[in-house]
Amino acid sequence: MLAHPEEGFVYGRNGLPNHITLERTIAQLEGAEAACCCGSGMSALAIVFLALLSQGDEVLATTDLYGGTPSLLNADLARFGVSTRYVDSRDPAGFGFTERTRLVVVEPLSNPTLRVCPLDEIAELAHSRGALLVVDNSTPTSYLCRPLEHGADLVVHSATKALSGHHDVTAGLVAGRRELLDRIRACGIRGGAFLAPLDAWLTVRGIKTLAVRMRAACDNAQHLASWLADHPRVRQVLYPGLASHPQHALAARLLNGGFGAMLAFEIVGDPGELIKRLRLVRFVASFGGVTTTVSHPASTSHRSLSPEARLAAGIPDGLLRLSVGIEAVEDVIADFEQALA
Repeated sequence: MLAHPEEGFVYGRNGLPNHITLERTIAQLEGAEAACCCGSGMSALAIVFLALLSQGDEVLATTDLYGGTPSLLNADLARFGVSTRYVDSRDPAGFGFTERTRLVVVEPLSNPTLRVCPLDEIAELAHSRGALLVVDNSTPTSYLCRPLEHGADLVVHSATKALSGHHDVTAGLVAGRRELLDRIRACGIRGGAFLAPLDAWLTVRGIKTLAVRMRAACDNAQHLASWLADHPRVRQVLYPGLASHPQHALAARLLNGGFGAMLAFEIVGDPGELIKRLRLVRFVASFGGVTTTVSHPASTSHRSLSPEARLAAGIPDGLLRLSVGIEAVEDVIADFEQALA
């Protein structure tokens, strides 16, 4: 039976009914042949890398990835002879493929700088050089973007974020072609990248309200970004829904149903002091919940990067990231108004 798990559920690490339900759900959302769930978003990336890379291979990764991804590539995969080169997601011509390039790793909307990646163009380039395109879709979610429709080979989610949506789950997902997923699943089973069955059930529960939550959060983020952009203490606002965003037109083509529930802004003054003065909006390192939260990327998600690497990723020390929720946006604006006063 262990050799033929499709005949029944024989061992927890090989998959249980809650896991299969979640995998089928995300495969349908992403338009994929198959999916695999595991313990976290970083676990999902780890089993993709372990299953598909060998000594001497190269990864092309964009400079604006979530900070944990380059940490995994630089600190762990490098020890096994896998090299990584970092490129600007906005400049496909600068990707510089070599004969050793096996994977390209990007985000449609980067966390936290909200840069927009031209997926179609990069997928075409990757495939012309025999490489696979892996897309971390955690920020826009399947509601706004389905990367497989733009040429991606694999889609990765931190389901801890907006898919589950309530800050009560830690989970990861990979979706794509069955041939690739068979290899990734086998690697995950061997490595014990196990998702608790309750977390799988909670993620399916959260996905049922994904569209409702994302519509409301995207609308709130648009209003809040516009308000912040006019505030004298705000140096810059990063949100692709603003006409002033340099990639606004690309975002309008790539995203459907809004411009995302995340935005970032840089203030004049001490960001730590602003965070202390907020009353409604709480400091939370994660994102994607139903309440609006704030984080300081330089000291949380990207703390492992050098100051030079953070600046290359577009993250000055004064940058704050907002995960916008579904509250009355007037209440959120009022909270920032008093904190910035």
